[in-house]
Amino acid sequence: MGLEFVNLTQYQISKNLFEDIFHLFQKKGMIKRGVSAELILIGQNRIRNINKKFRGKNQVTDVLSFSLSEVEKPTKRELRFIEPPKIPQNLGEILICPSRIKKQAKKFKKTFKEELALVFTHGLLHLLGYDHKDTKSTKEMRKKEREILDSYLKR
Repeated sequence: MGLEFVNLTQYQISKNLFEDIFHLFQKKGMIKRGVSAELILIGQNRIRNINKKFRGKNQVTDVLSFSLSEVEKPTKRELRFIEPPKIPQNLGEILICPSRIKKQAKKFKKTFKEELALVFTHGLLHLLGYDHKDTKSTKEMRKKEREILDSYLKR
């Protein structure tokens, strides 16, 4: 288990950066062992189309996260008394657009790697239920981002 990585772009990006950050989340107890997530690097056209379809925004974005844990809980009537064998849990899917990340890195005066690490961390936090809908939740999410990125950069 761990991180499944697919690169559908021309960018030569190693999955090591992403795996290192994923393992930091595990070390900090934010992601349990045996839990996985999927990361897919895609181009601008694909991410724009997906953003339009699922969020109603016809624009390129840096990252989209789709949690698999947002499934509705079964009602008592649907519950079964015999549980199936434990199936490894998948948090969901993160889509990242490297060309967008490259532009953002330049704009924010960061390296490509730093911006990539930030965006991946941001995506994982969304899969874990963090959000930025209001000031309080935004502060909490930013704090977690800094905590993870500081640990990653100190290695």
